[in-house]
Amino acid sequence: MMSHRLLLVAVLAGAAVSVSARSASAQNFCDLVPAAVVQSTLGISATLTATANTQGGNGCDYKGASTGPITITADSVSDTGIYKTIFDQRLHSLGTGQQLVSGVGDAAYYDLKQHEQIPKYPGISYTQQSIVFRAKGKIVNFILLIPGGGVAKDKMLALANYAISKPLNTLKDPN
Repeated sequence: MMSHRLLLVAVLAGAAVSVSARSASAQNFCDLVPAAVVQSTLGISATLTATANTQGGNGCDYKGASTGPITITADSVSDTGIYKTIFDQRLHSLGTGQQLVSGVGDAAYYDLKQHEQIPKYPGISYTQQSIVFRAKGKIVNFILLIPGGGVAKDKMLALANYAISKPLNTLKDPN
């Protein structure tokens, strides 16, 4: 009887380890940053849906509708090799509309492009905003494309900081 109890305890302990191991390893940004968090953090009134975009990576596409489509993409790569080199070079040669920001990970820059046009949606002016940052061994980017003037920069930074509070290091790297 005692051996059956020990076997049951061992099986239950194994099941608990298996469940916690699965939940500790995020497969993509949709697992780490839910659509409702993106929507509330950015202050977007349209309901967003999240779809994993994992073709060789760990991305998530968040989409919503308003006077024109709203899209937010998120993905990351390992902060090594060519990706590290490119990110470091970008930090030292920012383009028009790009600026270094502090308080977001180990290093970060913000990019703003206003009055963008999408041929499929004539007459609608879009704003593209990006926050790209280094944290927890990853280089991460969030890109927002939204009709009108965009969202406040501090909201993009808040979204990045929310992501940093999550286990980014568990995201699988692109193939």
